[in-house]
Amino acid sequence: MKILVTDPIVKQGTTIFREAGFEVLEIPFNNTEQLLAALPEIDAWIIRSGSKVTAEYLQIARNLKVIGRAGVGIDNVDLAAATLQGVVVMNTPNGNTISAAEHTLAMMLALVRNIPEADATMKRGGWDRKRFTGNELRGKTLGVVGLGRIGQEVIKRAQVFEMAVLGYDPYVEPERIGLKNVVAATLDDLLAKSDIVTLHVPKNKATENLINGRRLAGMKPGARLINCARGGLVDESALAAALEKGQLAGAAIDVFTSEPPKDSPLLSAPHVILTPHLGASTVEAGESVALQVCEQVRDYLTEQKLVNAVNVPIADLSILKQLEPGLNLAKRMGHILHHLMPGAIRECVLTYGGEASHTQPLLLSSLQGLLKERHDGDLNLINVRSIAEQQGIDVVTVNDSRMADFSHAISLRLKGADGVACELVGYTDQEGIGRITRLDGYKIDSKPEGVLLLIENDDIPGVVGRVGTLLGAAQVNISGIALSRDKSNQKALSIVRCDQEVGEDVLKKLRSEQAIRRVLQII
Repeated sequence: MKILVTDPIVKQGTTIFREAGFEVLEIPFNNTEQLLAALPEIDAWIIRSGSKVTAEYLQIARNLKVIGRAGVGIDNVDLAAATLQGVVVMNTPNGNTISAAEHTLAMMLALVRNIPEADATMKRGGWDRKRFTGNELRGKTLGVVGLGRIGQEVIKRAQVFEMAVLGYDPYVEPERIGLKNVVAATLDDLLAKSDIVTLHVPKNKATENLINGRRLAGMKPGARLINCARGGLVDESALAAALEKGQLAGAAIDVFTSEPPKDSPLLSAPHVILTPHLGASTVEAGESVALQVCEQVRDYLTEQKLVNAVNVPIADLSILKQLEPGLNLAKRMGHILHHLMPGAIRECVLTYGGEASHTQPLLLSSLQGLLKERHDGDLNLINVRSIAEQQGIDVVTVNDSRMADFSHAISLRLKGADGVACELVGYTDQEGIGRITRLDGYKIDSKPEGVLLLIENDDIPGVVGRVGTLLGAAQVNISGIALSRDKSNQKALSIVRCDQEVGEDVLKKLRSEQAIRRVLQII
């Protein structure tokens, strides 16, 4: 077999292939002539960020079986084209975990001991020991926002320093993932009680400007803030203002809303340590991801063993094509339930009324929809179940052809950490169109596509008209509406399909209506 390497990797990586009896072709990606000549013969392609695997290159590389990305991001690979061609794409999502965690601790120590400012003063000829008197980490309270793999590694190291740890993660309970001596807290409570707060959450719509002016004002006076996770989690202007006022003792920032941060107010703010996105930038992380991806590719080629595959490595893609309508419905149902149950989830049960062999793919697709805003990283049918289990979710599948009148009906039921359950039932019709038929006690018929508004209200006259009036006044076009009534509880549910996203001001008006109990927008 021939292995193409188009970005620099450590020699030990290519040795892994040669020891397995493979031929290694090391061709720089910018050498187009040699690259095009090699593509038709290669079985595997090893890349870093400097190579771009396009659909055109994949068409030439007809013998290609696997692409290995030494690193996390796969935006330089045409994933859809690779999947269609049956090419497995792998990455190394955990290779930089320790580096990112250690950088967080380095920032923490630099903050509490005033190291950058003391260093700068010394180099200007100063000697001011009293001014740079610092603090110990021992006995201080660390607030960790986000309990994923990096957050967990930070906690391990902080506890060695004898720090008390508060943890916040809306989707994970510390005890469910084996974290010891970590006290779960709400975000606002964590901010109010922590001497140091460190962020380890993904960047998405829910976490954008998570630490804003209001939350900065709610932090413990004299606290310190660290962000080595994602740019955009912190309102940089509000943080700069808090540092100017002396509200915080300091901040350490490795990631920025715009990189490089040419116009960030943090560049001129006092008591702030800035580094240029160095969290994963260590020699060891670079070596680790290179060795890891080479081992993964070797194991796949020799043993068909799959590790960190980011697409669906199924040779017979006709199976996926056959299941596509059901997979799309299951994923959408999972995403809807994510919004209906925003807290930690203990159990996920998928019941399917069709062929038993299709139950697992449908479950995994539903988990993709459920977890896509709860996980910092790629989700696919290969890794999503283990990620769900890492978040403390018990996953169960049931095959029951008698569950509904429709042979391809899907039921997805979640149980939260508080014991509250929520169930969604749907099916795909003969045209392959997904439909929702039940939400808990409400029987309903709605296509779950586009922008959805789920509105629960008292079952009294005029509510639907009021909703239509408010949406019409905001120039929001309604493409469909489904109604259901729960007469025993005197409540009603509407699923309103809209042609565009509804603004926050309109949602606020809807929620202010006396008869309306709940409004959720699902995009």
